[in-house]
Amino acid sequence: MNRRRFIRNVGATGFVATALPTFIDRFAVRALAGGDGRLGQLLADSDRILVLIQLIGGNDGLNTIVPFEDALYYNNRPSLAIKKEKTLKLSDTLGFHPSLTGFRDLYDSGNLAIVQGVSYPNPDRSHFRGIDIWLTATDADVFGTTGWVGRYLDVKAPGYPSTLPPEPLAVQIGTALSLGLNGPGGAMGITFRDPEEFYRLVNAGGAIEEVPSADLGDTPAADEVEFMRNVARSADVYASVVKHAADKAQAPSITYPNTQLAAALKVVAQLVSGGLKSKVYMLSMNSGSFDTHANQVNAGDSTTGTHAALLKELGDAVKAFMTDMKNQGYADRIAGMTFSEFGRRVAENGSLGTDHGTAAPLFVFGGKVNGAVYGKNPDLTTLDERGDLLRDFDFRDVYTSVLMQWFGEPQGMAANVLSHDFAASAPPLFSAPSSVHGDTRKSSLLSFRSVAPNPAQHDVVAYVSIDPSLDAVLDVCDLRGRMLASIPVDSIAGQVRFNVSGMAPGTYVLTLRSGQAATHTLMQVTR
Repeated sequence: MNRRRFIRNVGATGFVATALPTFIDRFAVRALAGGDGRLGQLLADSDRILVLIQLIGGNDGLNTIVPFEDALYYNNRPSLAIKKEKTLKLSDTLGFHPSLTGFRDLYDSGNLAIVQGVSYPNPDRSHFRGIDIWLTATDADVFGTTGWVGRYLDVKAPGYPSTLPPEPLAVQIGTALSLGLNGPGGAMGITFRDPEEFYRLVNAGGAIEEVPSADLGDTPAADEVEFMRNVARSADVYASVVKHAADKAQAPSITYPNTQLAAALKVVAQLVSGGLKSKVYMLSMNSGSFDTHANQVNAGDSTTGTHAALLKELGDAVKAFMTDMKNQGYADRIAGMTFSEFGRRVAENGSLGTDHGTAAPLFVFGGKVNGAVYGKNPDLTTLDERGDLLRDFDFRDVYTSVLMQWFGEPQGMAANVLSHDFAASAPPLFSAPSSVHGDTRKSSLLSFRSVAPNPAQHDVVAYVSIDPSLDAVLDVCDLRGRMLASIPVDSIAGQVRFNVSGMAPGTYVLTLRSGQAATHTLMQVTR
């Protein structure tokens, strides 16, 4: 065999080869549509999808969710601060940046959660180190080589990559696979920008010569040829599957904005609509950097400029995506999350910008999201030794919510994937049943009819529907996930009475549960 010819042929698909598992045992790879039944079952067990959006550069949280009643915000940002009347009001003290009309609409519909003050102990202000920590979900002094999503998928698919599932476990829309998708055995997903491009690239190199690698003897070259042949075959399998899903997809129900992020989310919508069973999609905003050291705003108008344009792209793209998914009937299958390596400094610098900081808000969106503000307003009086914000949530609190509440995984698995147990501080972000493996018959027999009064100040009655054969309880939790009460439910009476006069004003989560089945609703307490 002409080895150079083989390398050249496979090299025509090198864009794909870098995206498939990089540590494949040449004797064990099986990229067949049948494969290991457990891997097919992973894709079939649940139709829930996670979409991760990376905001590259470190997003300025204080100008994203504006604390417009805090005088220190304006004192620290004489040129950058957004005036109260310009914000999109979120509460009596907070407002969205005026460019985030898309997020405001999602929040008003109950499909957007804002998690305040997200960071981790001993935060690193380096771009490269900071994003590595977020992707690997390690402590700041631990240098990980696997990503949290990759480790999760590896637990669910222990035979991977020796046996590949019929469809990719994860997809990155881009040109290089994220560290977050690396598992112990290599990459747990594929990457491409466009399904058609992916298919063309895979098939551009022509047929692979079926010459046994043994013809090269017991040499490193034989190993390389066998490895590359397996990669090429795997790419060919996935290219056909992805193209089939893209071809089968419904036409978009709306017109997407003409931006890079919207185009990537349109591809995700296309593949979801076409029936691709991948569990995780990862995207990044590559059209501009959130590293706004200079000219974050236009001189004389803090509502315009680089940061405003980035936030508009983000909010409008996500709003279009969720509208499309809702119109096509897929919104309840989608949960999305934004993340960035750090926030910015409280004080502006001398260049109409902000420097690297620490804690900042992140956003969670989807049809089954408990829309609310989680955590306290930014505390601008109590800062760290460098004058940066202290955290309210560890980012792994949010990852735990995703693993346990969205994917329905047990607490032990989440703790194993994240190397620590964050369940006690995981905010209740999702209203979907707490376990995808629970008794679906029971889930259909638990429901809230109403909660009244809501908002409440004193006595509350939760009206519920429960099958008489079930033993159920009503849990009352705050938005940090702390249990405040657990009340047995009288299934015959169909109601639960309790008093909220001792509870602080705010949003609370009511959970009606029986065994592993659960359903949730929100309650407001006022004074």
